[in-house]
Amino acid sequence: MTANPARRFVFRLALALGLPVRELLGRIGSDELTEWMAFYQLEPFGDFRADFRSGIVASTFANANRAKDSKPFTPEDFMPFVDKQPPKDEKQLNVAKFKAMFSHRVKKNG
Repeated sequence: MTANPARRFVFRLALALGLPVRELLGRIGSDELTEWMAFYQLEPFGDFRADFRSGIVASTFANANRAKDSKPFTPEDFMPFVDKQPPKDEKQLNVAKFKAMFSHRVKKNG
């Protein structure tokens, strides 16, 4: 499901509308599904939205009580099912980009 976000959205929409996925897909066309996707981007619904609201409350409370020199909490810190992106190391990214740009010029021994 994570590899196909559109399919995942169909399941989320079917759950919100109280329909089986197959019935939902049989009743709406791709144009309406696209509009539902656009609507969801503007006004999310379902469990994710509820978790986000709870995360806002939890992060506000945690930030009010954290040490001044510690990193501020975000709502996502309190949402266990959100895929968190690992922090980017700019130096390593730049080295990787440099290697990718010039790898075709490097002579290999052999």
